[in-house]
Amino acid sequence: MHKSGSEEHLPHIEQIPLLGLSKHEESFDSPYDRRSQVYRHMAYEYAKEHPRQQQQQQHIWTVPNLLTFLRLVLVPVVMALWYAQHELAQLLVAVLFVTASVTDWLDGFIARKFEIATAFGAFLDPVADKIMVTTVLILMSIDPPPPISQTQMAVPVVVMCCREVTMSALREWAASAGGAAHKAVKVNSFGKWKTALQMTSMSLLLFCKDGTGRVRDSLAGVHLTMAQVSYVSWLLLCGAACLAAWSLAIYFANVWTHFVAPPQPQPDKKAA
Repeated sequence: MHKSGSEEHLPHIEQIPLLGLSKHEESFDSPYDRRSQVYRHMAYEYAKEHPRQQQQQQHIWTVPNLLTFLRLVLVPVVMALWYAQHELAQLLVAVLFVTASVTDWLDGFIARKFEIATAFGAFLDPVADKIMVTTVLILMSIDPPPPISQTQMAVPVVVMCCREVTMSALREWAASAGGAAHKAVKVNSFGKWKTALQMTSMSLLLFCKDGTGRVRDSLAGVHLTMAQVSYVSWLLLCGAACLAAWSLAIYFANVWTHFVAPPQPQPDKKAA
């Protein structure tokens, strides 16, 4: 077929997918026809061969997450009972704290056992744990069980609270740094022992504030007094504070090289 003179001067149109175009080639003067039927067909075929991986939506209200949420709900209940003028109030505080401690272990066990761990649970679990523990520590420092004084109780409480704040900031920094820094702040054995000793000592101290006399009568059966148990429990709490400080020192030692020699950003090869 003979072409007219005006058609001979038209630019050649190449019908290729838009995915093959560079930023320089995407212009109004580009010879590529992005609206052509051929492009649409090739783009459709490319989409079929390279489907986008859709992120699987996770169920939020799993059993572990419900247990974690229960710990958050118990925090205001514990605070209300702490100041309640009832002989059973302090005993209920101790029971609720033990319940929260058990759910802290149970939700993680269920999530791992049945493979139902979620991103929301990974975020909420340490938050609920820290809120409950910090709340009870502050309450006990205000009104410790006798014969422990406020000053004596304040020492381990301040150490633990400062450790938790510092550790949270350290983990946030490590998460933003990524790579080896993020791996360096994973929970170590000292942190696990600290948690176990902390929960045990705090539970015992709370039971020593029982106003019903039931705990005192039970201890009398094994030739122990409330004062003796309170003092031993306080020593255990001090031991937990020492482990908390020691584990924090280990975390800092692990990430220290990333502080003094942070990884340098890689130059953009495209820009070069």
